[in-house]
Amino acid sequence: MLESVFTEDNKSKIITTHGTYYSKMSVLDLLDKACIRYASTMEGRIHATRIFMKFPRKTPIVIKPGEIGAFPTMSYKNLDCVWLFNHHFDVDELGKGKSRVTFRNGTSVTVHVSKHVLEKQQHRLHFTLDTYRIIHQESNPYIAHDSTFISE
Repeated sequence: MLESVFTEDNKSKIITTHGTYYSKMSVLDLLDKACIRYASTMEGRIHATRIFMKFPRKTPIVIKPGEIGAFPTMSYKNLDCVWLFNHHFDVDELGKGKSRVTFRNGTSVTVHVSKHVLEKQQHRLHFTLDTYRIIHQESNPYIAHDSTFISE
């Protein structure tokens, strides 16, 4: 999970399966850097997904095709936006437009979005990751459906 923080030195809070970290880079800079590692920018990923998947807003992004993706809880331009990745988590509704997200390691965070929106966004992300995974397998003649190599 990524969220913006505003302390003297840090701009983002990163919660992973290994712990909580802070960064001097902004959330958007971290996401852009992660996307660039896999040959695109964050804006490029958003643009492609919006065209291909027809998600007009709150677009999930594929960071590492077939493996890593994230979705925003609201417009990514909003400083209250939290980015959640394609890891398992549970959601408890705390009230209108407020939910608690709990990860498998027991870490939880409160976000200002309904359980319904979180589940819809999570579904969009997994659908996008699965769609791109299938497309890339079908477009590569060397990859069979069981991920073994085949000859031409």
